[in-house]
Amino acid sequence: MEAYYRAVCACMRDGKPAVIVTGSEGAIGSALCHALEGRFRVVRVDRDCEDCIALDLISDESVQLGLAEIKQQHGHRIASVLHLAAYFDLSGEPNPLYDAVNVDGTRRLLNALHGFDVEQFVYASTMLVHAPTRPGLPIAEDAPREAKWPYPAIEIESRGVDP
Repeated sequence: MEAYYRAVCACMRDGKPAVIVTGSEGAIGSALCHALEGRFRVVRVDRDCEDCIALDLISDESVQLGLAEIKQQHGHRIASVLHLAAYFDLSGEPNPLYDAVNVDGTRRLLNALHGFDVEQFVYASTMLVHAPTRPGLPIAEDAPREAKWPYPAIEIESRGVDP
């Protein structure tokens, strides 16, 4: 009972809902964390970081340890997980890290979150998964997908990840 009480107190200590941001050290992640601060208790998560929870998506142990730290510090109730972490390069060449991080790592994270009460999970990807359009014509989320190189191809595959 005492552990439950500590978890509830950790979750409500400042009255703000907790939001986990994976890939928090990247350009989009850091800007998003900054925009959310003040309204939410932002839990920064990245592979290598000083002021966040270190979590490497290619390691079961790292994911389990990182999420255990989150649960200890913030409780089991999470308003949102904003999953931005991904491996990419612009070489156009296949890389085993695409599968290891983007597909298997996302699956690993989803499975490990089963011990939490998560209100929403937002998976951010890239517009590179969509077929090009005419200049000036916006690309909608339901636009046809067309991967012309390995990074967008693996992102299409990772969108279909089932835990």
